[in-house]
Amino acid sequence: MKKCRSIVFALCAIVFFSVSSSAQVLKSKVPYIRDKEVAPLDVPPVKGEYYSDLIPDTLDIADRAELAIHCITENPDPRCDYEIHWVTCFLRNPPFMWHDWSDWNAEQWKFNEALTLLRLITGGEKNKYIDDIWLEIILRSIGPDGLFYVPLKGRPWSKLNDAWGPTVWRADGSTVDFYDKSVEYYSNPLPTGRVMGALINYYQRDKNPAWKKIIEKMIDRSLELMIDKGDYGYLPLSHYEPNAKVSKDAKVPTNLIGIESYARMIQAPAIYYHLTGYEPAKELAYKQIRTAIYHGNNFDADGRFIYKGGMEEDRGGAHFHAHTFVLMSIADYAAGSRDEELLGFVKKSFEWAREQGNPTVGFFPEWIRPDYPFSETCEVADMIALAIKLSQAGVGDYWDDADRWIRNQFAENQLTKIDCISSAISKMKKTPPGNNEVLWGGPYDSIPEGAISYDNVLERNIGGFAGWPSANDWINDGDEAYRGIMGCCTGNGTRTLYYIWENILDYENGQLKVNLLLNRASQWADVYSYIPYEGQVRLKIKSPCTKVLVRMPEWVASGSQEVKCLVNGKARKFDWESKYIDIGPVNPGEIVAVTFPIYDRTVKEKIANKEYTLVIRGNTVISIDPPGKYCPFYQREYYHKNEMPWRPVTRFVSAQIIDY
Repeated sequence: MKKCRSIVFALCAIVFFSVSSSAQVLKSKVPYIRDKEVAPLDVPPVKGEYYSDLIPDTLDIADRAELAIHCITENPDPRCDYEIHWVTCFLRNPPFMWHDWSDWNAEQWKFNEALTLLRLITGGEKNKYIDDIWLEIILRSIGPDGLFYVPLKGRPWSKLNDAWGPTVWRADGSTVDFYDKSVEYYSNPLPTGRVMGALINYYQRDKNPAWKKIIEKMIDRSLELMIDKGDYGYLPLSHYEPNAKVSKDAKVPTNLIGIESYARMIQAPAIYYHLTGYEPAKELAYKQIRTAIYHGNNFDADGRFIYKGGMEEDRGGAHFHAHTFVLMSIADYAAGSRDEELLGFVKKSFEWAREQGNPTVGFFPEWIRPDYPFSETCEVADMIALAIKLSQAGVGDYWDDADRWIRNQFAENQLTKIDCISSAISKMKKTPPGNNEVLWGGPYDSIPEGAISYDNVLERNIGGFAGWPSANDWINDGDEAYRGIMGCCTGNGTRTLYYIWENILDYENGQLKVNLLLNRASQWADVYSYIPYEGQVRLKIKSPCTKVLVRMPEWVASGSQEVKCLVNGKARKFDWESKYIDIGPVNPGEIVAVTFPIYDRTVKEKIANKEYTLVIRGNTVISIDPPGKYCPFYQREYYHKNEMPWRPVTRFVSAQIIDY
């Protein structure tokens, strides 16, 4: 973390026109469904202010966002219109990345959605052409009925490891096997939901009504496909060809594969409804929420995750991320609608889920069972997002949970350096490239041409998030195919960077509220966090504040006499509002300094049925014993320095904040 910044510094009715921004860059032979004419839309520019500053060398979300942009835009494959590599396998000599069905279905458009947010944090334009190319592909992939369609031709790996089964619905109401050669394009809720999220973010950036026409056509068409059962509804578990007709007798998708399908079409419509009041978006989100809670065999009445059959039964426990992503989607809908019943459900479920992992460091298992040894960044990121969303919704106070998890498992899960991986690989016997690579679903008689890349794998994935970390190591000791990065983990981790950054502070009606004591530049105030070197945070006030509230960390008791406040070097009395100190009015140009005690403590924790001894300073784990083997976590003795280091940076203050 210390030197992160130095590592990388409606459509059917619309007349379509040519767009020049990236058309010359698409060089593959992929026949997109709309291969000649697309809507005249460009990626909205990011507006803001850059300036030089000197900040504490402590955890900085802008640094992490810059690294994330590096991975998101370097991982993709220039040979095939910058399609991402879904999985990266590191502990192999040489390391490699591969393409399969999940590239487009689950991950690429999650990357794109995150990229629309990360640009606002950093203002950085690294590999900006990727944004343009991906938008061009999105527009060329929107079919005549308004849905987003995945092309199969020109992508020989497009059916490799298909996770959804064989059914494809056709325009005449018949079905065909997914592997039938006549199937050239298909849609389903996964990519369409994520694409919709990215387009919503673009709409918030420039308010161009053309985005709304595209988004609303996606929503309207999804409603046409939804099986409406009155008080609930669902998109059936299948793929769709353009203008498909789906049997109204299609069964409700249940268990893991169910919420991994229709439930992916909840969050974006929920956000869009609250931005615009578009009623069909509300219906689409709400009815599928009711399916997930009451008809999908995923939650009990108290929000606990349940499972019966399928992959979850085989693994001996519920899949953590599949459920928490649904909870995030419900939270987005419920918070905007002030649906107290749904908020209460999410709260109960979140609090139960919190106890299924380790709430001290933020380790949550991929599959919920006491001895499961590995996490995913997905569930860690989801739990941070839920803690933030529920706290902002006022149904609980989970800022301390978020703070612990951000500083520990989440921060350690991001790949900020590759020396340890390089060292581990150098000690391994070289394996000649070929069809003996360990891919999920294998072994295969042959691997599709172009599916695997060995090109500069380590460097291209700096800034990505661990797919299967343990409690003390970025790389686990498990199966070879599970030692690296899953695209979903990078997609979810990078998106959560925005949730964190956006909610470090709030400014409304002249009131500034600092929720997380992390570095942050903003239009209203700049935050300088000394934690964990010292118990201190400073604010450089930029906008008139009738009231400044600063949340004290969990180890500082409310009302503590050890908390001190200075404004421009002079002592300022303050009141307590629960865990916040109310400093009162502060003028632009004034400097607020708040100090409080911070100390080390040694604790013993059981994580995934193993005993660990942790040294924790404030909320930050300094060391863990036993240590990791390959890329050990918590090598943080530098936080015990007597003097906190500072570093020069270029800060960016976005003129826009996306409601996400």
